[in-house]
Amino acid sequence: MFGVSKAATLKKFGEHDFVKTQAQLLCNANAKDDVISAGENIISSLYNGAPYEGLNVLRYRKFAARVLTNKTCVQIHTLPPTSNAASFHSQRAYLQMKMWMNKDNLNPCEWGWKVANGNLVPVKCTMDAAPSKLLNIIRCNCKTNCDTKRCTCRKNGLECSVACGECKGTGCTNSSKTVDMDD
Repeated sequence: MFGVSKAATLKKFGEHDFVKTQAQLLCNANAKDDVISAGENIISSLYNGAPYEGLNVLRYRKFAARVLTNKTCVQIHTLPPTSNAASFHSQRAYLQMKMWMNKDNLNPCEWGWKVANGNLVPVKCTMDAAPSKLLNIIRCNCKTNCDTKRCTCRKNGLECSVACGECKGTGCTNSSKTVDMDD
């Protein structure tokens, strides 16, 4: 998570009762929905969101504030994650916690991971990073593999997408999309 240090995270856990309560809920959760809800509340709090403020609302609020104050474009990677991305992050963190507690009978593919090319890889998000109208505006036409800041997508903190002229979001180093051999 961009801009959230370990020290700031530990400080929040030490000073804020809401975060402590959510952490306890996360530790004692048995249902995936409880894990996702507690995880989203904790992440929202780490980005100074109001209690129970959804990450999508917080992300929009932070985006709007930066648009009003920035003289350059808003770097999307500096915003809080979407609710969708945070749900997978929370699931992976929960799975790791359970493994540390020797309760590792959970299937990673049910907790934020997938198998691609025979390896476990994290599911980062199952939704687009931004509305399709915006994604269609930001695209590249790189003739190389999109590995420098000359790539319009990379420069704006976005992965390449199907809107890109040459790579189409699959044939470059600026995309997490992999060819899944299991499908």
